Amino acid sequence: MELVKNLGIATASAVIGLTAVGASSPAQAVQLFDFQYSFPSYEVNGTAISASGTLTTTDLDPIKNNYTITGITGTRTAQGITETIIGLLSPATYGTNDNFLNTTTPLLTQNGFSYLVSGSGEDGNGNVNVFYSNFNEGYSELSSNVDYGSFSVVTPRPVPEPYTVSGSLVALGFGWWTKRKQVLASQKKLNRGIYL
Repeated sequence: MELVKNLGIATASAVIGLTAVGASSPAQAVQLFDFQYSFPSYEVNGTAISASGTLTTTDLDPIKNNYTITGITGTRTAQGITETIIGLLSPATYGTNDNFLNTTTPLLTQNGFSYLVSGSGEDGNGNVNVFYSNFNEGYSELSSNVDYGSFSVVTPRPVPEPYTVSGSLVALGFGWWTKRKQVLASQKKLNRGIYL
């Protein structure tokens, strides 16, 4: 009887976990893009600026054919100093940024996206803007001491859904609980055998 009960609990756990995996949620629309860029210095002995990390975006806007960047993580290295990217700046905050990521080249608009770093950034206050220049046909930062260089992103990957994560945790919890009960039952039987 105990085996049937445990089997029923394990089956229910599996069904709950699989149902949660298949459940849809608003979080399905969120995409993650790994990005990197490198811009050489104008000066002969100058230092290039580079950055890499992850952009969090909304789902693709089929009319505008772009994503809206909603978050950023990563690091930026300038003059040999690595700065942690703290977060995305709101649109029109620094460099008239619009925070759009295009699906085709150029990947950024002339306004680009702006973010805040833990160090001095471009303007001494930690602000950084990355954009695409139609005139020079290249990507760069607003900083006047860097030239145009490369900017790339990796194919997006979806953010794990909250329901998937919570469903998996529930299933694992039920599985652990069932296994624990089996171990305790075995120990009780063993202890009974010792005292008889």
